[in-house]
Amino acid sequence: MIVSSPREAIAVGATALGSPRGPGAAVPNPAIVLSTVRRLERGEALYSEGEAAVAPYLVLEGVLRVLVTSAAGQVRLADLAGPGDMLATAVFEGRPHAETVVAAHSAKVAQVDLGATLLRPAGRIGVGVTLGHQVKRSRELADDLGLPMGARICRILARLARRLGSACDGACELGAARPRAAGQQTARTEWRRLPFSLTHDDVALMAGCARVTATRVLGELKAAGALVGHRGDYALVPGALDAAADEYVYEAL
Repeated sequence: MIVSSPREAIAVGATALGSPRGPGAAVPNPAIVLSTVRRLERGEALYSEGEAAVAPYLVLEGVLRVLVTSAAGQVRLADLAGPGDMLATAVFEGRPHAETVVAAHSAKVAQVDLGATLLRPAGRIGVGVTLGHQVKRSRELADDLGLPMGARICRILARLARRLGSACDGACELGAARPRAAGQQTARTEWRRLPFSLTHDDVALMAGCARVTATRVLGELKAAGALVGHRGDYALVPGALDAAADEYVYEAL
């Protein structure tokens, strides 16, 4: 739904004050001019593949699934966009949207006034920096393609936890006994809780594997103490996931 309340809407000419790049962190984002704010409920589409791209959007709150259709007609989860990310970038090329974007849970986005933003040197820098972060993320996903599937899933989860997760105590907040990796006590501050429901299908679509494979790997990571949770509500330890990724690589050698 489009927000029209004066308390919820950002007026034309307002600027993005920050671009979060981690739990509780905000990196100043220079002079990206915003207009109408739109609130999305879980499962609501921001736009669909093939529709005309009118303006980019900046994510202010929440997480959105970015879905693409492969040449074989299969839908794949290409990314999960969070606060500070820019969507609808097809507008820069004058092309229709190449992806469908759906709210993973309640989210808030603001339409970017591209003309006003690009008139400002700081605005051009802000757009460039934002897109640069996203290109780097895409490159990391591409680099993972040569890894064993277990390692690929671990790297995906570790990046999600660092980028979108918030610090928590995995045991207390999820009501589960905290697991421990072999011979290792996990520090409380290492846990990161994802702010949206991450399903086994999501993991399979991002990694490019069968759901049964994603389920098996998630079960192994639970047993190793790298994550806790159920029914999509997960807390993860990025460092433990990095170590698990290395183990999967060693096993494949």
